Amino acid sequence: MVELIKNTSVKNLLVLAALLLMMLMINGLGIALSIGGSSSPSAICSSSNSVGNTGQLTNKTFIIDEWRREINLDAWNGISGIDYYLISNAYSTELYKVSFLLPANASEIRVQDAYGEYSVGITKIHREDAIQVNVTLRRPLKPGERNEFLVSYRLPSSIFIDQVGWQDYRLELKLVKPKNVLIKKFSLIIHLPEGAEPKDFPSDLQVKRQGLATMMILARYNVTEFSTSYITLEYQYSILWRVFKPLTWIGATALVIAAFFLIKRFFYPTAATKPVPSTLLGDFVKVYEEKRRLTTELRSVEEQFRRGRISRRRLRMRRRTIEHRISELNKRLADLKDRITATSDRYGELIKELEAAEVEIETLNVDIERVEMRFRRGEISADVRRRLIDEYANIRRRAEGRISEILLRLQEEASG
Repeated sequence: MVELIKNTSVKNLLVLAALLLMMLMINGLGIALSIGGSSSPSAICSSSNSVGNTGQLTNKTFIIDEWRREINLDAWNGISGIDYYLISNAYSTELYKVSFLLPANASEIRVQDAYGEYSVGITKIHREDAIQVNVTLRRPLKPGERNEFLVSYRLPSSIFIDQVGWQDYRLELKLVKPKNVLIKKFSLIIHLPEGAEPKDFPSDLQVKRQGLATMMILARYNVTEFSTSYITLEYQYSILWRVFKPLTWIGATALVIAAFFLIKRFFYPTAATKPVPSTLLGDFVKVYEEKRRLTTELRSVEEQFRRGRISRRRLRMRRRTIEHRISELNKRLADLKDRITATSDRYGELIKELEAAEVEIETLNVDIERVEMRFRRGEISADVRRRLIDEYANIRRRAEGRISEILLRLQEEASG
């Protein structure tokens, strides 16, 4: 009996040990697939396997074909990050989810893959020192398939950048590789602001310059562990460089405009201004003044008819004579305008102002006639009629004043 109890106790112990071992294996699987506790974005893939099936994957290493992180520093100490992942499914089961760990203070997080940006299927879990972004794939990643992912975000400069001098800055980044992950190719690219000069940095960082831009590059292959988890980079950046680019654009724009006018002047020289004969200007003023006099006379005849001072037959005869004379003067004025504008653009602008004032006066005369008709039909009162006519008359006087000023100027130049 004692021997039986001993055998039973041993068997129970073995069963308990097996259960504990299985629990540890399941827990280990969760760690391998979660890859937690990192302030650096890390790919985490979980499949649709059950717990029993996933136990077979416990001892496998997750493979990231390429992980490229780009940190961009702008002129105003803003920091943006872009992480590129090329992930292969080396397992025998489909992967339905991919997760990434970002710094706890990352914001404006966006995720996209080869099929486009993810607007749904994204959840965020805020941890103590990280943000876990879980992404449900549009279509599961089948065994042997690969997919590319881009994770973009912004980082607060107050946490990652320290100003140690008037124009000296220190950038500190933490690199943590997830456990049980093999990175075939890893690269860190830090884009310094234009005009910045690196001062103190790790020896494994390479400096690459492209014009005014400077990049610090760290490249590793078949990474299982990082030799150092912190990257400290000191650089010098003058505040004057912040206005350099806007000034460059302004200067370039000014040069383009200057070059345009120089080319225009060289290939399309301005025609020499020919003096307008004084007799031409004098004839134009004389003909225009006569037209104004006849227009005033025509309005006076129509007013006399409205007041009953002349008959309708007399009105028609006088109107026919005046309008015929005005028509002849208009033909004469058109010929003089063409000759004057062909000689000088400056006089052409004056004639355009003259024509604009004429059109305005004709429009005002029509408005005054419309007010009179509305008053005769009883649509408006005498006070409204008087107010409208006074308003239109004031505007017409100003237009006639502009015409008189232009004619006086032309007359003075003709006399000079």
